[in-house]
Amino acid sequence: MRNGKILNKKFFQFLLPTALSVMAMSLNEFVDSLLVANLIDADAMTLVNMASPLMLAFAVIYTLLGVGGSTVFAGYLGKHETEKAKKVFTMMMLVSVGIAVLILASGIVFISPLASFMCGEPEYGGVFREYLYALILSGIFIIPVQVLISFMPSFGHPEIGTFINIAANVINLVMDYFYIRCLSMGLAGAAFATLTGYVAGLAIIMVLHFTKKMRLPFAGISVRDFHSLTESVSVGLSPAINQIGYCIKIAFSNAIAFSLAGMAGTTVFSVCIQVVSMASVFIGGVINAVIPIVSSLYGQRDFSGMGILMKTALWAQFAMNVVLLLVFEAFPQGILAMYNVAGEAWPLAIMGLRIFSIMFLFRGFLLIYMYYFPVIGRKAYAFIISIMDGFLGVILLALILTKINGINGLWQAYTLNSVLLLAAVLTANIFISRCSGGKYSPLLLLEHEDENIPVYESSVKMRSEDISKLSESIESFCKKKGVAARLSLLTALSVEEMGVYTSEQSYHSRIDYLDILLKIYPEYILLDTRSIGKPFDTAAVPEKYSNMDVLRKISASFEYSYILGMNQTRIRLARDDGKRIYESSGEPWL
Repeated sequence: MRNGKILNKKFFQFLLPTALSVMAMSLNEFVDSLLVANLIDADAMTLVNMASPLMLAFAVIYTLLGVGGSTVFAGYLGKHETEKAKKVFTMMMLVSVGIAVLILASGIVFISPLASFMCGEPEYGGVFREYLYALILSGIFIIPVQVLISFMPSFGHPEIGTFINIAANVINLVMDYFYIRCLSMGLAGAAFATLTGYVAGLAIIMVLHFTKKMRLPFAGISVRDFHSLTESVSVGLSPAINQIGYCIKIAFSNAIAFSLAGMAGTTVFSVCIQVVSMASVFIGGVINAVIPIVSSLYGQRDFSGMGILMKTALWAQFAMNVVLLLVFEAFPQGILAMYNVAGEAWPLAIMGLRIFSIMFLFRGFLLIYMYYFPVIGRKAYAFIISIMDGFLGVILLALILTKINGINGLWQAYTLNSVLLLAAVLTANIFISRCSGGKYSPLLLLEHEDENIPVYESSVKMRSEDISKLSESIESFCKKKGVAARLSLLTALSVEEMGVYTSEQSYHSRIDYLDILLKIYPEYILLDTRSIGKPFDTAAVPEKYSNMDVLRKISASFEYSYILGMNQTRIRLARDDGKRIYESSGEPWL
């Protein structure tokens, strides 16, 4: 059986850079709010929060294109369809630039009514308008850069996305202080700092591309390739709708908090939203690390591997959220001090934070499900989760609970919505599994392999003796499943030759593992191997009778790809005449 060491190792290799990348993305909002509160005042921080729907609108677009596109991109890589993957990337980049330009033009024309709509305080109208104008200008850089960064894990280089995000936001941090304190630009300086950071981020990407440190996989596209846009958007729709719902939810919550407790209530809610950003760093890192790999595995129809990886991801985010909950429950005063909250808002904020943070235990599962379900084709299911989590559930509960418990009902609505929604999802999953007659697993709705298709999977250390034993085991398995002796031997030989070659190409001093997934179909045998390491060129083997030479001669087809930092090969073995290997009666293969 497979031990999951390769997939889990790759997941944790991705986790730190993707979490840091999400942290860097959140840093823009976090640093702007924190510095604005301290360099100007707490009211200025509230104005930053009032403009957050615009930043969330940007997030909707780059989530729709970036998350959807990168997921589809990884799926095509899993199918070994590299050219289609490149066309998906190219299409997403062209569309992101076009939308960014359109937003800029529209924003310039409608800046005054937009500012009046978003800021309900006339006395702050002029300051807010200047801040909003600079944010709209920054969108032309934020959207394409974040779409690019979304693709980095699918390229197998999440660390590059992390570097770009961190660099952009460190520059943002420095320029916040420079524009606000040194140039006395006030609140608008915070927005121009964001603009400067993303201009630098784009410059870094271009330098990496043209110096060939990281080549962006552009490809020629035609009108026929526009179907990839629809496919990508449909996958990214649920996370994007959740972002839209988040905008609605924040606007509603700001309004109800102000109506119930004035500026103090709005300030407390602003701090709670900042805490959500902190908690989202790790959850977002888990999602960005696991979804590209899961999408690639789904393209390979490797359901067992998907199960191993998803369980690791779910438990990892839960463990971290338990730690965060304990911190926020025990030390809410430290969080409030960071945001310069004092006076009448202090006791209200402590209660709000403690109630609000309970949500983290449950919402992490929901977010992972929301990103995961489109990968396995359950887009409508993910859409329902995005609507309920995004805004509908919280609004309905808040309208009820605030009538009963005042402003504390607002914090309770966020937590209760996550609890009820997760319970509903788990119940629905179990129901779907039972109605399918066991075709789908109850928690992840993973397909169980057709009982008529024998499957052999294993993880083996890349040592000659272990590879030899694996080869013997596979030969025996094939014979037991009715495969003719000659084809059983060729299958075992393929495994041994691929294992030995992979071991020889390994650049690691310590012993690594090789994953084997073998499926016996009526017409052919399909063998997938996977290992971690630097890419190796299976075509550049000059020696006659080498491992690769033997494999190419005995296989019907042989494909190699370097996917998400993993060497993956697919070998197909079949009868020379192309007929069914065995009849449906179950007679032995000829």
